[in-house]
Amino acid sequence: MPAPGPNLDPDPPLPPKPDSDAAWWVAGVVAVIAIVAVAYMATMPSAPSDQQLAAAADQGRAQGYVEGAQTAQAVLTPSPAQQSLADEAAQARVDAQAAADRAAASADRANRDASARAPQQPEGSDSGSGG
Repeated sequence: MPAPGPNLDPDPPLPPKPDSDAAWWVAGVVAVIAIVAVAYMATMPSAPSDQQLAAAADQGRAQGYVEGAQTAQAVLTPSPAQQSLADEAAQARVDAQAAADRAAASADRANRDASARAPQQPEGSDSGSGG
């Protein structure tokens, strides 16, 4: 083996050691957070109070009313096609009523004309009953 030079070290250099204090600080912070979390969970009530239950029931009831109203509104609000059919039906009803009124007026006028043209019988005469 050749002899090492004056500036050469025969052993390779070792990597630097990580700072061990930082690892302990991180572990300490994690432990403190875990202790605080456990203390928080231990002090929280496990079951909801009667007030919380009543408030949740009221909120659910109100939400049910709102959803029911929205559903009813959706059912009662016609689609554009339904609205168009309803408009056409209403117009047909108006037209039919007008035609019926005209027909009634025409029949009334014809009845009056026929009465006016019919021969008048004397008041004391019998109107054709064969007695």
